[in-house]
Amino acid sequence: MRCQRCGKAINPLRQLTDLEFCSENCRKRGPRASASVLRDIEFDSDPFWHGAHAPENKQPNKTSGAAVALMLAGLVGVMVVARFWFPDTGAAVGGPSPLAKAAPSTQPDSAGNRREIVRQREDEGGIGGWLQHHLPGEKPLRVRTDFTEVSTDWVGTGPGWRVNGGVAYPGKLRLWKPTLQAKDYEMEFEAAIEKKGLGFAFRAQDSKTYYATQILLSKPGDPGSSTILRYGMQDDRIFSRVELPTPMALIKDRKYNITMLAEGNRFTTLIDGRMVDEWTDSRLHAGGVGFFAEEGESVAIDWANFREKKGFLSRFLSAQLVLPPGF
Repeated sequence: MRCQRCGKAINPLRQLTDLEFCSENCRKRGPRASASVLRDIEFDSDPFWHGAHAPENKQPNKTSGAAVALMLAGLVGVMVVARFWFPDTGAAVGGPSPLAKAAPSTQPDSAGNRREIVRQREDEGGIGGWLQHHLPGEKPLRVRTDFTEVSTDWVGTGPGWRVNGGVAYPGKLRLWKPTLQAKDYEMEFEAAIEKKGLGFAFRAQDSKTYYATQILLSKPGDPGSSTILRYGMQDDRIFSRVELPTPMALIKDRKYNITMLAEGNRFTTLIDGRMVDEWTDSRLHAGGVGFFAEEGESVAIDWANFREKKGFLSRFLSAQLVLPPGF
């Protein structure tokens, strides 16, 4: 019990005679403290009030957690977009590569050591395909020919070309006209070597300046007898000529799927999806593709695909007139 005047606890002995005031002095002065004051005093000292009237546990504020989650999602989105706008160009500028400037094995690799390249195709779906189709600016070039007829798309004065039954038989070098302004790209074609070898050019500015690769047969079907010869031509003069054995046996008259990748200063050749050569050179930065056959050679080409690789950032900046088209 507490005194109605001062709020102090009433002595147990005094409670036998007075339950309202703690002393005669307080009784004489009379009640003064309000009920709310007494209640607050009793609340602070009585454990019953703490247990019965304790405030409910409030749920933690989720606003800060939601904000952090939103920030993380935004960061991930920025990283995904940056991955496509600023691709890893380490290989394209001469970064480390186990096969660059190195001779392939003279024997076919075992299954465990076989190297295959998995190439991402930006236009086959996913976020890359969506960006390719919806991003402003000049879209990457995609062209295909199946040689159903003699086409004006092939330019040059090189003689010896003929087309028969949807198959092209190249002679001296001719270039694929739509590709002449491209920089980074992939060319894929299907061909069969009928005699000695085949040749293709890339980063070709004209018939006197280009890079070239030839696949040559000396003893068809004999491991180590087929070679890959690659070099550059600048103003009709050869540079960086290298001939290496292919890592697999090639067979005369058999159709092979051949792919050439030009990206930055790195050039890669694949046969049936398997890398057979990779090298680097920085002299020629742009130019198209073409085919040729040297004297005594014969090759049948069924079709050819060309796929330009154009960075998303350069497309966007070109669309905003920050960079010239084709940058």
